[in-house]
Amino acid sequence: MMKLQSKGHDLFTSSKANEAARNAGISFFRFPKDKRKRSLWTKVINRADWEPNDSVRICSLHFVDGWHSDDPEDVNYVPTIFNYKEKTLSTKQKARETRTVSRQETKDILAQEQLQRSIDQTNRESAILAHSYSTAKEEECVDHKDMDVEDDIELPYVQTRTIGFQCDPDPLLMENLLLRKEIKELKDQLADESKKNSGIHRIKDDDSATKFYTGLPTFSVFLWLFNYLCTKSSRMQYWKGDENTPSKDRVRVSTSRLQPIEQFLAVMMRLRLGLYVRDVADRFSISVSSYSSYFTTWLNLIHAELEVINVFPPRDVITRTMPNSFRDRYPSTRVIIDCTEIFIQKASSLLNQSLTYSSYKHHNTLKFLVGITPSGVISFVSEGWGGRVSDRELTSECGILDLLEPGDSVMADKGFTISDLLAKRQCALNIPPFRGIKDQFTTEEVFQTQEIAQLRIHVERSIGRVKNFHILEGVLPLSIAPLSTKIFQTCCWLTNLDVPLVQDDINDL
Repeated sequence: MMKLQSKGHDLFTSSKANEAARNAGISFFRFPKDKRKRSLWTKVINRADWEPNDSVRICSLHFVDGWHSDDPEDVNYVPTIFNYKEKTLSTKQKARETRTVSRQETKDILAQEQLQRSIDQTNRESAILAHSYSTAKEEECVDHKDMDVEDDIELPYVQTRTIGFQCDPDPLLMENLLLRKEIKELKDQLADESKKNSGIHRIKDDDSATKFYTGLPTFSVFLWLFNYLCTKSSRMQYWKGDENTPSKDRVRVSTSRLQPIEQFLAVMMRLRLGLYVRDVADRFSISVSSYSSYFTTWLNLIHAELEVINVFPPRDVITRTMPNSFRDRYPSTRVIIDCTEIFIQKASSLLNQSLTYSSYKHHNTLKFLVGITPSGVISFVSEGWGGRVSDRELTSECGILDLLEPGDSVMADKGFTISDLLAKRQCALNIPPFRGIKDQFTTEEVFQTQEIAQLRIHVERSIGRVKNFHILEGVLPLSIAPLSTKIFQTCCWLTNLDVPLVQDDINDL
C-alpha cells in the first residue's frame, strides 16, 4: 500500500484497506463522482497541482461525524478536519484568550444573580399585593369547607401553604373574578352576533336581505326554491373534478361542514354578488376547494331543476296572459327576442380568440339570445355562442325557430333580419321600419316605430334584471367558462321568480 502525505493529511492509493485502521474503526471513502462535490473535496485537500484518481481514498477522521453526507447543507458534505487548519497560538495569545473567557464567565454569573434577585423581589411584591394573611390560629378562622359553591373560580377564601388561612376577601381577586365574568358574557354576546350575521341567519325573515344576497324577492321564495331542490340534493354527488366524480346516482353518505341550506345560500350569494371564491369560503369558514365543489354541484342541480319548469309556453298560455298593450296591436306575438353579451377572458388559442371577439363590444365575449313572452317572463335562453356570431345566424341556429307555430309573430330590433326565415314557417316579424332611400319616415312609420319600441323595451328590462346577478359583470374567467351557459341560463330563470315585469290588466279568455 502506498501512503501519500500532503500538509498534515493522509491519502491512500492502495486498493487494499489498511487492516489496522479498519480495526480501529476508521473508514476510507472514494472521491465522489459528482463534479461539484469532487471539486470541493479536492479544494479542501489543499495540495497544489494535484487531481485525485479512482484509486485515491480519504479516511473518515477528516469528517466531523466520521461519515460523508450527500446533503450540501450538512457539515459532513466535505471533509473539514485537517492539521493545516489548526492555528498555533503564542503564549501571550493563550493568556489573552484565557482572560477573555474568565471575564465572560464572571459576567454571566453576575447577570444570573441579578436576574434571580429581580425575580425574588417581584415574587415578594406580588405576594404582598395579592394576599393578606391572618396570623390567627387555624381553629379561630372560619371553616368554609361545607359551603355550597356554584363555580370553583369564585372562592373568596384560599388556604395558604405557609401561614394559615386567608380570611378576608381579596379586592384584587374579586376584581379578577368580575373581569372574567364580563369577558365570558362578551364572548357569548359576540358568538350570538356572529351567528346572526352568518349563514342562513343573515337573511332569515328579512326580505330586503334576501333580495340583496340572493336576488330572490322574499325569504319565502328562497325557502320554496330550496324545498323544491331539497329532495334531489340528498342524492347528489359532489363534484370533485371530471375524473374523480362518480357518475352513479346513490344516496349521499359523505358529511359536510355546511348544511344543505347553507350550501345553497353560499351558491346564491356568489351568483348575486359576484364574490370571489376565497371571499365566500371565508364568510362560511370553509376551504376554497370545498366551496368550489359546492358551487359546481349546486349550480348543476339548480340549472337542471329550473330548466324543467321554464319551458317554452304554448300558444294558449301566451294568449291568456297577454297584456292589453299587446292584445290591441300585436295579438299574435309569441316571443320578443334580443341578444346580449358577457365579457370573457381572452383565450390563448388564436382560433378561440377569433371566434369570441365581438366587433360591437371590442372584447372577447359570449353571446346569448333571450326571448320573453309579452307578459315579461323569460321563455327562451340560447346556449352561449362566440361574440363573433351575428344576430341572424344565432337566431337561425339556436333552435327558437323550431318552437314557433304557423301564425305566430316575433318582435325584435332592426338587427334581426330574419323575415325570410320566419316566412318559411308561416310566421311574421315585427321590427321598426327602415327608412331606406327616403329622406324621412312617414307619420305612420313614426308611430309604428314608437309602438314597437315601447313594447320591445320589456326584453331589455328583462335582460337588465339578469345582469343584476353580478357574477355576469366584469370579465368571466376561463376557469368557469365551461359553466358560463349554465350560469347565464340559471340567472335568467331565477328572475322569473321575481315580481312580474309587465304590470298591466290581463283579461282572462
